[in-house]
Order: sequence, then structure tokens, then C-alpha cells
Amino acid sequence: MNVPPPYGGRWPFNWPGVLLTLGGYGLTFAVFVQMVRQMPGAVFQPTILGFGHLVVTLLLIVCTLWMIAFAYGFRIRVTVLQGIVTGMLADLLFLRGVRALYGVAGAESLIDLGLMLVAAVSLILLVTGNNTENLRRERQERQAQETDVLTGQLNRRGVARRYSALPTDTALTVVMIDLNDLKGINDLGGHSLGDHHLRATAQALQGHLPPGAFLGRWGGDEFVAVLPGHGDVTAVFGPVQAQVPHPSGRTLPFAYGSAQVTASMPLDRALALADQQMYEDKAGAGRAAGDPEAGEGVADFPHFLLGLNSLPAILERGLSRAAILAGFEEWMYVERDMDRIFSRDAHNARLEAGVRISMARPGSMTSQVMTLGQSLWAADYERSPYAQTDWIERGLKSIVMTPVLEHGQVRGLVAFFNHRTWHSVTPKARQLLGAVATHLGHQLERDAVVERLESSVEATLTGLGTILEARDLETAGHTERVVSLALRLGKAAGLDEDALHDLRLGAYLHDMGKLAIPDRVLLKPGPLDPAEWRLMQTHSREGALMAARLPALSPAVIELVRSHHERWDGQGYPDGLAGEGVPLLARIFALCDVYDALTHARPYKPAWTPGAARAELAAQAGRQFDPALTALFLRDVLGEGGDGGEDAPGPPAPGRSPSP
Repeated sequence: MNVPPPYGGRWPFNWPGVLLTLGGYGLTFAVFVQMVRQMPGAVFQPTILGFGHLVVTLLLIVCTLWMIAFAYGFRIRVTVLQGIVTGMLADLLFLRGVRALYGVAGAESLIDLGLMLVAAVSLILLVTGNNTENLRRERQERQAQETDVLTGQLNRRGVARRYSALPTDTALTVVMIDLNDLKGINDLGGHSLGDHHLRATAQALQGHLPPGAFLGRWGGDEFVAVLPGHGDVTAVFGPVQAQVPHPSGRTLPFAYGSAQVTASMPLDRALALADQQMYEDKAGAGRAAGDPEAGEGVADFPHFLLGLNSLPAILERGLSRAAILAGFEEWMYVERDMDRIFSRDAHNARLEAGVRISMARPGSMTSQVMTLGQSLWAADYERSPYAQTDWIERGLKSIVMTPVLEHGQVRGLVAFFNHRTWHSVTPKARQLLGAVATHLGHQLERDAVVERLESSVEATLTGLGTILEARDLETAGHTERVVSLALRLGKAAGLDEDALHDLRLGAYLHDMGKLAIPDRVLLKPGPLDPAEWRLMQTHSREGALMAARLPALSPAVIELVRSHHERWDGQGYPDGLAGEGVPLLARIFALCDVYDALTHARPYKPAWTPGAARAELAAQAGRQFDPALTALFLRDVLGEGGDGGEDAPGPPAPGRSPSP
């Protein structure tokens, strides 16, 4: 195993402190020499005593520099105090040595030298012993923090530190190694067998690494190797695949992919490139061997996708979930004509502007996908042939795009992309995105068919409404006018598109039950007798039964047909519903139906003026009609000037109900 040095960086020692200390010693010693030379009778006379002082001084200087060079190995206060003591002692010894050499030392110098020599040796032993122990302990702690317990190799932290310590201009080959089917090995022989396989693989890999390379365990079943230079990795890892057989005997022990980079490239970026190459090789080997697990993790996604049957659901749930499964941060859907751009951030104006620029640029990835109808991707977007300067400046790191086809024509595209970090575009990621694109294309085709069918159905219902008008002797255009008023009131009440669609269909069919009413009752010009009135009231119930036989109609449409003669005060028919128990669509329609009936002539009554009709609706608020809807209808739909209908003169005329 390669043992990392205990110090980080290219300059591990406290060199500034060492140089400063040496400078201080030099200045101090120069002053001492000059001072001694000026003493009376000072003549240079080499003696053993003088040189002995200087030798001990040199030992103390070395001790001081040792402490300062490895200052972090001690407690700061201890280091400072020891430095001061040894420095002063060294200065004193030097001064005495110089005095001895110049013949101005006293007789006591020999005794002082002996005592100081003992003190210096003791201090040196203390300092070096303390520092060596601290360095050894720190080395062990750092090694423990950067070593994988199971395999004895570097862990993720150790690999990252070793990589960052390399000179930036170093040529490297970064290799991602992924063990095949480790889960199956654990299931086969327990975790002990899996651990044994991990250790055996790590030892074999380490044994085949060239000089200067290092290996580390990156994750549960992944290893990372960093090799010097740009060589062929097959010669290194190919023999290991034969040396460490897979316990199941069915497949190679691991797959690997490499990227040739320099140490200036961030490690996660280099690993993204190596990881993508590894998955490409792994998928190819899996397909060649017929491995059923080659698409593991994707098999259940199509079942989830099939349950999404609308464009918003496919995008907000399907595409976002696929991005998460593939490990990407962001996603988007773009239509060819740029009418719609959906993304994880629904209001990303920057992204929309960038997509528009990319669509207009012939060589961009977006325009190529739209033109060729083929998927394109780049784990390192900046180095891809489709790179755009503006997208690089926005920080785009990795992207994969797939076209969305409708009846064989490119309708748009879907994409996964990353801005925070690089990510390998694996076959799994492309498979997930392709599944979403296929389902989205089918949904667009279904939506187009449904839209055509709905147009046909609505045309049919409009015709049926016209037939009912003619049979009921209603004024021409009654159904269209009521539909228009009802939709305006529905929008004012905040109905969504589905509810407005149901309101429109219910308005067309509201009187279809009158087909079951005999002409003698339906076309009677005068008031109806009690028996005839009871028969006429059955039309709403019969109409609901007829509507229920039409498969395209929702329950809300059938409710409107049945309940459009219910009243707010509970005096309506056929069920005597009251208040908010009356379906909302029926309450909306009733207001519009009565208003149009009042303001247009019928065989049994003249037309009311809009003002008289407004007054009647206001009078019936809280009785026949929902008071809140009535106020909304009068204010937001009719306004001050009514609905612009015919303003026929004359007072309201008595007679049978305008809308029985």
C-alpha cells in the first residue's frame, strides 16, 4: 500500500519561521562578535573551550529550528516558550564561546559549559522526543482518516487529497472501476463473501499499478485509480480481470472506464468522463452477454410512466422522476415552434432565452437534435463539439437531449442537464429520457386525436341543441346565447378549463329530456294543468338518463342536465335540492337560461326588457338563484348595460314559466 506523507501541500514545513529565526540568530551573533572584539585585550585565540561552546550553540540552534519547522506538532504555548528558552540559551552559549575565543572569558566558563551542555542535551531530547511522538500520532490519525477500513486502500478523502497535491501540469489517466453484481455476491454467500471479493480485487488492482499510481475505494462497489501519464489502461487492468474471478462465474469481476486529463482538471469532472466510458463499456458487455441486469433500475419506470395520461403529469412527475433516477439536477421540455418551454424552474427566463438562441444556431446541440431527430449528449459540455459560449458562461456542465416524435415528425425535445457538477451520461440515463420522450410523443398524438373527436362531438351536440330549440319552439340561437353567457359567468366564478368544458356540454344538452315529452304538452300555447305540469317536470330526470348513456359525458354534465331546475330555496325539481346542495354548474346555467328566456319572445309571452329581467333576477336572489352568483352575473357578466341583447319595450307579461 502506498503510505501518504504526513504533511499536505508542496511546502509542508514552516519555512517562513525557519528563515526568520535564522536571520535573527545571524543578526544577534554578529552583534555579539562585534561587541567582544571591542573589549580590552580581545585577541582571537582558538581554544577547545571556545569551540565547545559554539558546538553546543549549534545543537541548540538545530533544536530551535526543529521546533519551528514542525511547529504544528506541539501546543502553541509550549512551542513559543521552548523557542524562547532555547534561543536565549543559544545566545548565551555563543556569547561565552566568542569571549573564550578572544581570551576574555573567566575561569568559570568550563563549569558553565558543562552545565549548559547537560541542559542543552536534555532539552534536545525532550523536544525531539515530543515532536516525534506528535508527528507519529498525527501521521496515524491522518492515515486512519484517509484509509478504507475494509480494503486498506485510500478512501474517497484520501484519493481527493492525493489528487489535489499533484502539480497541475501532471498528465494523468483517471480510471473508474465498478465491481459487477456485488449485491448478487452478498446474496449468494453473505456479506463475508462480498467483503472477501472486495479485498481480493483491491489487492490485485494494487499489485498491478505502475510506479507513481495510487488506488482508492470511492464508494460501496467502486474504486478509483490515478495513473501517471496517458497510457493504455487495458494492459494494467485486463490481467486483473482474469486474476480475480467473479464468485458466480458468470461475468467479469469489474468494469472500468478511463479519462486522460491533467491534474488541473477537477477530480469530479475527470471522474464524470471516466464514469461515462465505464458505463458505455459495461452496457455493451451486458448486451453482448445477454445480461438481464444491464438495465437494472429502469425496469419499473415504464409502469409508473404508463399511469401518467396528461402532458403536465408526464412533465412534472414523469420527467422529473426520470431526472432524479438518472442523477441529474434539472430537466426541460421544448416544443419545436417554441410555443411551450417547461423546466424544473417554471419561470426561468434565462433558460428560455438560452434555448431560443440555441434553436436559432445551426451547429448547436438543440438545433441538431431538432434537425436530425437523434439523441445527443455530453458529459463535459465545454469540451463537446456542440458547446456554446453563452451556455458555458452560464455554467452548463453536462447535458443529454432526446427528440420527441409525433407521427414520425420531431415535435420537440426533452433534456436532462447539470450546472453544479459534471455527470456521466450513462445508457441508463439515456434510456430513462428516451422512455419519457416516447410516452410524451404518444400523449401528444392522443391529445390531437381527442381534440379532433371533441370538436366533432361538440359540433354534434350543437346540432342537437338546435334540434331541441326547434322542437321546443324556442327562439333561434337560444342555446348558443346561453352557452356564451354561462361560460362568461363560469370564468368570472373561477372555473378551470375542465369545468368550463363540462358547463358547455351541459348547456347544449340541458333540455334533451324534452324529447320524451309529448307534443301536446310541450307545444301547448297556454298554461299547463297540474297533470301536464307533472309530466313536463319529468324532462330533467329523463334527460339525465339519456345523457348517462353517452360515454363521452362526465358526471358533472349529467348533474347539470338533471338539476338545472333546482332552486336555491329547495322548491325546485326533480330532487328538491337547496343551497349549495344544488350542483355549481346547474346554478350557473339556471341564471343564464332564465335571463335569456326572459329577454326573448316565446309563443306564450313577449320579450322582457333587459332592465326588467335584471330586476327579476335580483328579486329572485336567495330564492330561486344563488345570491352570490346572481350578484356576480349582474355585475361582471351583464354590467350596467345588460348583455347587449334586444331591448324590447313592454312590461313583463304573465304566463307560464319562461323556462319550465
